Amino acid sequence: MKEKVNLSGVSETMLVPLYSRALESNRKNPAFYDKTAIGIVKNLDYNFKERFKESKNKMNFWGCAARTIILDDEVSKYIKNNPECSVVNLACGLDDRFSRVDNGKINWYNIDFENIISLRDKLIDKKDRVTDIPTSALDFCWIDKIENKDNVLIIAEGFLMYLSEEDVKNLFFKISESFGKVELLLELMTHWMVKNQKKHDTVKQTGAVFRWGINETEDFEMICPMFKMTGDYNLTNVMKRYSPIFITIASPFLKPRNNRIGKFEKLIL
Repeated sequence: MKEKVNLSGVSETMLVPLYSRALESNRKNPAFYDKTAIGIVKNLDYNFKERFKESKNKMNFWGCAARTIILDDEVSKYIKNNPECSVVNLACGLDDRFSRVDNGKINWYNIDFENIISLRDKLIDKKDRVTDIPTSALDFCWIDKIENKDNVLIIAEGFLMYLSEEDVKNLFFKISESFGKVELLLELMTHWMVKNQKKHDTVKQTGAVFRWGINETEDFEMICPMFKMTGDYNLTNVMKRYSPIFITIASPFLKPRNNRIGKFEKLIL
């Protein structure tokens, strides 16, 4: 019997990247393989094909696949260099990146609301060294549950655009204050997209509201000066794999407006 879900607004947005990962994994030569996503899509009582029609959501799906490719690669690099680190996935949704990057030593923490963690418990197999914490990322009690605070990677994918700028400041000030060596991999939205969000497929489909964006990736340093940028990965560059001609032609318009993955590390003063 399939698991029923009743999600709306921001909570429903997690189903878009889930479906995107399943679609990519079912391609003939996928850029990544997400067995968990395929299984969840099959076992949820939710009409993905009707709700998120490929004909209307291609750009969104390409973007979600692109950020998965970038983040999987960057997380894997971090783990290679820090084999016994803690990885914290803020607003994790139904992502199972741990299964794609685990080295047998890391400790992984998934943070999300209680109803989302409860859904994860039903749909994703329990794994050693993975801790699911049912709380808002802005309720900093989750920090106390991270055992190794000296070597931490924080992931925020499909999350920060739903916060206010003040919430973003408070979140990363607390993270900087609470951990020793800490690096960030953040999906960042542009001011242009926040202003023009009615054009975005996710907003059209779910009614979620974008609240925060920045013009350039390095602008995050002005908001959170305790971090410095060490990498900047525009989704457009990877999206070219899915429609080389269209994205290449459109890239001068798309790239300044598209989401990017910003990589930052805490300044040690």
